[in-house]
Amino acid sequence: MIQFNVFPGGKKRIVTFSYDDGSENDKRLISLFNKYSLKSTFHLNGKKYAGLDADALAGIGKLYSGHEIACHTLSHGWCANMPDISVLSETLGDRIILEKIAGYPVCGMSYPSGSFSEASINVMKSCGIVYSRTTVSNKNFALPENFMLWHPTCHHREAEQLIDAFMENLDSEWKRPLFYIWGHSHELRTEQDWEKMEHICAALAGNNKIWYAANIEIYRYMTACRQLIISADENIIVNPTSTDIWVEKDKKDIIFIPAGKTVTLD
Repeated sequence: MIQFNVFPGGKKRIVTFSYDDGSENDKRLISLFNKYSLKSTFHLNGKKYAGLDADALAGIGKLYSGHEIACHTLSHGWCANMPDISVLSETLGDRIILEKIAGYPVCGMSYPSGSFSEASINVMKSCGIVYSRTTVSNKNFALPENFMLWHPTCHHREAEQLIDAFMENLDSEWKRPLFYIWGHSHELRTEQDWEKMEHICAALAGNNKIWYAANIEIYRYMTACRQLIISADENIIVNPTSTDIWVEKDKKDIIFIPAGKTVTLD
């Protein structure tokens, strides 16, 4: 029996962060994440950066280096209340500006104010968006069944009370694997707020059983897992992707399948 319940390096748990709106406080938050070697996705509104010259855009890209830049629409409108043409222009317009900042294709999203509809999701997918985060906290460390309806674990205000439950039994197959914390850096208003945020980071950081990843890395890894080609007896595994993949066999053996390779099991 093959299961996709291990991640890069054979780790069984994941921590990711996600922050919206591109506040000035992102600078301090990024410094905090970098201090603890954590990764976050930052969902930005391109309209804030429209008209900036190449040097200014490069400076913004440097700030977010090592983390993921992702979409939040051009102008932060309510997507459920938009016609398709507005969702199209808000999504593509955001991508165009953010890609000049990031220097890579920007394919992630979070819904502004948590607003979306089936129609808006379909338009975003047609614009090349492959995942999008909601504002619905699931509190259960679940990986998404549908990456376009990616429900986080909790807002950072609620994270401290969930840390112990996540950190217990990190090798257990019965526990869901993903601690996904989201918020807005502008909500960190006082030194007490920042102290609580640092406590969250310190409590989760530096564990060799946890994969620290940006949102897009999780999406790409899980998508690559589903592209494995496995023989009927489950002893030959072909990895046609450019991503190294780990799987678990028979609830005990962790198998490494390098990118572009075939692994034959005894």
